[in-house]
Amino acid sequence: MAQAQWIESGDQFRISYSPRAFHFNSSPDHVDYNHLVSAELLTQRWRFWRADRSLVGLALFDNSFGQFSQYAYFGQEWDLRQFAGGRFFANVTAGLLHGYKGEFEDKIPLNQWGVAPAIVPTLGWRTGRLSVTVALLGASAVMVGGGWTFGGR
Repeated sequence: MAQAQWIESGDQFRISYSPRAFHFNSSPDHVDYNHLVSAELLTQRWRFWRADRSLVGLALFDNSFGQFSQYAYFGQEWDLRQFAGGRFFANVTAGLLHGYKGEFEDKIPLNQWGVAPAIVPTLGWRTGRLSVTVALLGASAVMVGGGWTFGGR
């Protein structure tokens, strides 16, 4: 009897860190550092829209108001072959964002019980296993980070 496996040959893991978000409109309520740490499974399974890989991940961070927050997500990633032979890539993730509470719960749309849907588009550049990314956080901010990929290829 065949069983589905969470980890298959060729799958990779990416660990990333982003120290802070750069807000388009700063506020005295914003914290200086967000310290986002994420872990992602990169796989050839579950791909659509002609993506080169799919990803499943979890990000832990302090939101812009210093509240511990989490983003659990699924996404698609494309190698931009026309730029530097595919060293540039783009991905889009969608998931659930938790942690905006109290006086800041209305700072993100559709926030119910501290949980809201989120979509995060990202552009990145990789060389070997190292990557650098810039993520758009709605109409509020951008976040620059770096990552390291393990396993696979």
